[in-house]
Amino acid sequence: MVTLTSPLTVLLASFYCTSHVFSFAPSSVTKPSVLRATSDDDDEEITLSESDDDWRTFRAKLVMGESSTSPSSSAATTDDTNDNTIIDDSDLDGIGALFSSETTQFTPLDPSQWAYDSGTVIEQGAVILGGVEQDFGFGLRQQYFHKAVILVLDHDENTFTKGIILNRPSDRMMEDDVNEGLEWRVWFGGDVQGLDSILPEIVCLHSLKGKEAKEASNPVMKDIQWTSFENAKKLVKKGIASGPEDFWLFAGYAGWGPKQLSGELERRSWYMCATDSQTLLKELARQSSGVDPRDAGLETWELLMNMIGRGETANDCSGNFDDLMLKEWGRGNLLNGYGGEVGVARNPLWGDGGNGFLEEMDGSSVDDKMKEAAEMALTEDLKAGTLLRGSSADRSPFLLKKQELHHSLLLVIVEDDKATVACMLNHPATKGYDIVGYSKGAASLPLRYGGDFALKGQSPLIWLHCSQKLRDSGVGSSLSGQNKGIYKCEQEQALEAISYGIATPSDFLVISGVCVWPKLGGSLATEVKRGVFEVVPSEKLDQVVETLQTQTILTKDNLAENMKILQDAWVKAADSRKTASDNGTDVVLTTGIGEGFDEDDDTVVFNSDKKVSELADDALQKWIATFLLGAPTLA
Repeated sequence: MVTLTSPLTVLLASFYCTSHVFSFAPSSVTKPSVLRATSDDDDEEITLSESDDDWRTFRAKLVMGESSTSPSSSAATTDDTNDNTIIDDSDLDGIGALFSSETTQFTPLDPSQWAYDSGTVIEQGAVILGGVEQDFGFGLRQQYFHKAVILVLDHDENTFTKGIILNRPSDRMMEDDVNEGLEWRVWFGGDVQGLDSILPEIVCLHSLKGKEAKEASNPVMKDIQWTSFENAKKLVKKGIASGPEDFWLFAGYAGWGPKQLSGELERRSWYMCATDSQTLLKELARQSSGVDPRDAGLETWELLMNMIGRGETANDCSGNFDDLMLKEWGRGNLLNGYGGEVGVARNPLWGDGGNGFLEEMDGSSVDDKMKEAAEMALTEDLKAGTLLRGSSADRSPFLLKKQELHHSLLLVIVEDDKATVACMLNHPATKGYDIVGYSKGAASLPLRYGGDFALKGQSPLIWLHCSQKLRDSGVGSSLSGQNKGIYKCEQEQALEAISYGIATPSDFLVISGVCVWPKLGGSLATEVKRGVFEVVPSEKLDQVVETLQTQTILTKDNLAENMKILQDAWVKAADSRKTASDNGTDVVLTTGIGEGFDEDDDTVVFNSDKKVSELADDALQKWIATFLLGAPTLA
């Protein structure tokens, strides 16, 4: 059980609330007690009664009382004629009461609800809001953390902080093995032991008041507790809870090591928020009543940001790149048709949710798919010298991760029974290789990022050419074993050919790093079979390489031009037998509800007019700007 600090103990401590510090001495507390928060203009008396067991509510009264006369107040305020914030202590027995006819319409200015920016205070029951002011956000990685609303369940600065994400509802369900015929809706709680873990950790939030419910639960804050899935099912079985609708079931959690969260707060990766249980419960209830998972809980984050006085910050980034990437993550991981069964680990062969390939899973068991993948891996080996291009699907398999492989041109250089090794050709980096002794003066070739790995025992740089003249001169050797295609040569051979005038520097592509696909668990050939990569016809090689040779050393000024050449080379690499749309030709969008977007048009991001194919291109450019150029804000 989580141990709660008593209200009196807390009151004797110093409270840090935004820019105000309130200190109390032991002699100032009696039962009931009158504590005075003093402002420059007047005094305000606030009473803490013995029946008020929510010390956060009391602290909020102090904060809002202190800041109500300040124009910079970040708390929700009440009518000017009433100095005291009204605290509604009405009983909340489950979700149903939230929708009763007696329930007032919720608004951030509802006097029974409050929220304020709590600075750097981390404590159980606090809410962590995803930050949007850091240079490198969550658009390319871990999109589920973007604009997350995280409830802290447990916190110890020196050991561990644990929280669950409150604004990622899914339409995926878990069956009840205790109460026949019941299903429980699952929410994404975090990436640790989450939806796709073999053994997900389940946390069930609730607001039940009964003694037995409380004894089976861990308190978080007033009116909010959590219990295990097993306990929740038992409470339903005994009739203490009316059913799954009395709970919110979260799979997974977010965790931070010692002092890790504090450091991230200093870098403005997060904002800390203190709020009341009514605000959280009503938001949870609203999200439970038909909110589309593809919206990914953005409205909840925006609400709390407005309540703590950060509305302008929220408005400035509404609908941005990270928002769109989060929606695509929601589509792939929160929708039942794409996310798969809870508690079944997603095999890497199937890719990430949202890549458009999981539709093939319908009607097939996990064992069937594993067997099929193994058979493909055994019978469809690739050969060294094969050039591949990234998928031409509208919804790129590399939208949410490994964006560098989107519209990539990938050359297989090693193929054996253990792994396939390939290198990307179309990603020039910011460094060049200086050619000394070139007859026409100084020259520098762009070093190209080929992947994260290096070949053991070999030169760190891979020199390639696709010149018939150099083939005839015996410079290098064919990767395919035939007298055609792309040749690999030693650095000394290339430099000697340049010095003798047989070649020019631009005849060569210089690659640093490779990508590796182990045969165990799935091979690159399997990915080709699935359409993740496409084989480039051999007659296209010369044209593709000639186009790539026009790329230059990457700079901030030529990022867009290098991107254009990258896309041109990818289009030229297409099999001419493919359709126009497969070769990169734009598809005409259908119109629908609202202006500029169609809710059911799968070629655009949900509730937007942004084409998914364009978003994937943006994600690739963002990846290049961030990881190759070191300028994440440039893209």
